[in-house]
Amino acid sequence: MTQEGQRVVLRRHPIGALRPEDFSIEAQSALAPGEGEFLVRTLFVSVDPMLRIFIDSAPLGGTFPAMPPGTTIPGPAVGEIIESRHPNFHSGEFVEGRFGWQNFAVSNGAGVNKVNRALGGPANALSIGGLPGFTAYVGLRSAGGVKPGQTVLVSGAAGAVGSVVGPLVQAAGGRAVGIAAGAAKCAYLVEKAGYAAAADRTAEDFTAQLARALPNGADLYFDNVGGPMLPRVLPFLARGALILICGLMDQYQGEDRSGPDHLPALLRAVMGKGVRLQSFTQAGQQALRPAFEAEMAALVAAGKIDVPLHVEEGIERLPYALCGLFDKAVAGKVLVRVAAPVETTTHSRIVEETS
Repeated sequence: MTQEGQRVVLRRHPIGALRPEDFSIEAQSALAPGEGEFLVRTLFVSVDPMLRIFIDSAPLGGTFPAMPPGTTIPGPAVGEIIESRHPNFHSGEFVEGRFGWQNFAVSNGAGVNKVNRALGGPANALSIGGLPGFTAYVGLRSAGGVKPGQTVLVSGAAGAVGSVVGPLVQAAGGRAVGIAAGAAKCAYLVEKAGYAAAADRTAEDFTAQLARALPNGADLYFDNVGGPMLPRVLPFLARGALILICGLMDQYQGEDRSGPDHLPALLRAVMGKGVRLQSFTQAGQQALRPAFEAEMAALVAAGKIDVPLHVEEGIERLPYALCGLFDKAVAGKVLVRVAAPVETTTHSRIVEETS
């Protein structure tokens, strides 16, 4: 069986703010699996802010090679196997992997996970059961785990990763405090996302809100945004606190953000409070997946985690959805549905849809 469809490619390396015109939609060549491979029909594609780094002309300052124009945009997706010549993957199974922004993909199974139905269905495999959920889990594990009574402060708390950090902290007996933009997102954090308190970073009394929420300081700062937020929270970290760098969303767009030098404040916190700074990655942590999926399945079964899914329709919406992450971010996880599964009864419950 051969299949033809469409794919989204990099048209040009973005300069400054991302634009839909930086991408193009092209016809996808016919695909057929070889021996030891399977053919996937893409259903949902994940829209992730970190992708902005890897389509830059000099990713992370040239640490990684630039993606050539004309390359299919990479990234996680969920699909349905429609033909298989692989002994461990079978037609009709739902799988999650880095299939990219395209209607069809051929895989040999490397880095591919079968969708765990206990986590709510195909779409959730890109949210609580996929990269955002696994990132939150690995991050907390790399920080030594959450101790009962420990206070965890989270920036970008209403995003895809932050929405999972809160329930994980709560389940471990810790206390989560979230930072988000606007009263509605803060209410979501407290009412639905396992946070004990939330501070609105757009409010004039943001500092006072943090002070009320963190009377004894934060033991762990789970940072998803970077940028000028870090120096604002330094006074609210407890002695010996760990700053865990998960993402730097505020710095992904490559815009000129010249301003005060905040390094001295960070160094004073390091010296004066014994604050530590650490980054992590979920890459190479596949051995943790069974424990991760078991913990997430237990939270789902107990009704203790429910991350909103914001779904746009059609492969042509992918560039717009990615751009929208930086100028009209919503609570939860953003996906684009590019096809419906043959067995529609296996759909995830879509909490909220956007067009």
